[in-house]
Amino acid sequence: MRIHIIACRVLTRELSYYASQSPHTVDITWLPQGLHDTPEKLRQMLKESLDDMHLQKEKQMIKHWPDYIVLGYGLCSNGIVGIESRDTPLIIPKTDDCIALFLGSQKRYLELFNKYNGTYWLNNGWIETAFVPSKEMLKKRYDEYIELYGEDNAEYLTEQDKLWANNYNTCGYIGSSVYDCRDYHLLAQRIAQENNWEYVELQGDNRLIRSMTDGTWNDKEFLICPPFHRVKATYDRTKIRAVPL
Repeated sequence: MRIHIIACRVLTRELSYYASQSPHTVDITWLPQGLHDTPEKLRQMLKESLDDMHLQKEKQMIKHWPDYIVLGYGLCSNGIVGIESRDTPLIIPKTDDCIALFLGSQKRYLELFNKYNGTYWLNNGWIETAFVPSKEMLKKRYDEYIELYGEDNAEYLTEQDKLWANNYNTCGYIGSSVYDCRDYHLLAQRIAQENNWEYVELQGDNRLIRSMTDGTWNDKEFLICPPFHRVKATYDRTKIRAVPL
């Protein structure tokens, strides 16, 4: 079986590892981290990635067309809503976002969300690909603001960048069996200290990520969107469903 995955770069280490171990042939298209902040942009880039695959197929540039196309995204602020399958089934995790993927299930994610309400989650993927509220990253962004907008505006914009931290009270670091860097644990602890947050460490579970590469999808945890269907939000525990075009 051939599987093509379109995924956020935050999943790079885990997906790359399990793709290398999969009994199937797995190709991956990577999209930038942070698109969940602009769901319209996420939707556009997913559509463009699918369009590009089909264009390559029409031009006979792809020698082996995948049997399934997997999206390495959860609902992600409704960014996947409206995505359409064509002649190939789409496989999509039924999760709110990638944090549930790193934790192993939507159920565990919700349990921890209730237990640690107000948690800013970190792991190796977020530290390597995202903006994290460390002193170094804030200083780097401040210098960029000065260059773009001048010093006075940079001061104001930096203060605005810090306001969102007030929405959190805990930093949760998710460990990974694929890659565990002690420096990342220490950075997460320091970020918690700098923002006056509590700190908690949890062991991740790559079960869902591995399922994406192994083709072990079940209807409860994955939407298996048949050809010529569109992804629609359900706004209940099932998250998403497929509707005919």
